[in-house]
Amino acid sequence: MSLIFSYRNFLKVLSLLSLMVLTTGCLPEEDDDDDIDISVLNGFWDGGFEQTETLRLLIYNGNVYGLDEDKVLFGTVIFPSDEEVDFSLSSYPFSYEDTTNFEFVSDRTATSYTINGLLATSTLVVADYETSTREYGSLELINDGTFSSNSSLTSLTGEWTTTDLVLNITSRGRFLGVNNGTDKDCSFEGQINIINSANSLVSLTMNRRNCDDFNGDSVGFAAINGDGELELYSKMGSQLLFMTFAASAVDTVIDTDTETDTEEDDEEETDTEEEAV
Repeated sequence: MSLIFSYRNFLKVLSLLSLMVLTTGCLPEEDDDDDIDISVLNGFWDGGFEQTETLRLLIYNGNVYGLDEDKVLFGTVIFPSDEEVDFSLSSYPFSYEDTTNFEFVSDRTATSYTINGLLATSTLVVADYETSTREYGSLELINDGTFSSNSSLTSLTGEWTTTDLVLNITSRGRFLGVNNGTDKDCSFEGQINIINSANSLVSLTMNRRNCDDFNGDSVGFAAINGDGELELYSKMGSQLLFMTFAASAVDTVIDTDTETDTEEDDEEETDTEEEAV
């Protein structure tokens, strides 16, 4: 009897184990696809600390470059959990500032920003922050939507200007910039390359010479923004350079002259018709 009882117990245990294996096999596996891809943050974001609306950020594959009214920031951003967005940024005051030509360089002592945020929607980040100097506050960022615009060397080819600077870009992406202002001292050259033609962002390498700041070799990015301006972001060690250029007005002047000539011709034809009547 004991042998039969033991055998029956063995069968019961074996059946229970088999059931557990089958049940475990039917459980859904953890889906890694639920993790948010950091590239969803790629793009240009506008906003500010304490809703000042003075901050412009470029986020690309987890790297962050930012320009504010009195400082620049760069660092990284991650998704520690679903829809949670954490930034680790270093802020530097301007070491050189030329508002006339929209040219800004940062360096000096860094302030650390620890930012804990939420991806509230696909185009909105809300956050709070703490700095290494014991400052606290809020941050809001809105994606401007220009990152999804197409890029091509053709769209960049030609002349771009500020008040004193002139930048020429060839159809192969080579560029040269010179200062035509009073000092005529600063020049820079380099190469622009397409990263992905489906996105507005392009990469660049640059060498600057004889400028008031930020001289040497650097790497970075460029893009045409929503206002049709060319923005440059470049990094060299702990220094960041930001520049913005407007498209040359030559074509616009030609178009305006053409329209004026046409209007004058129409007026002459109207006068002739009235005289004939």
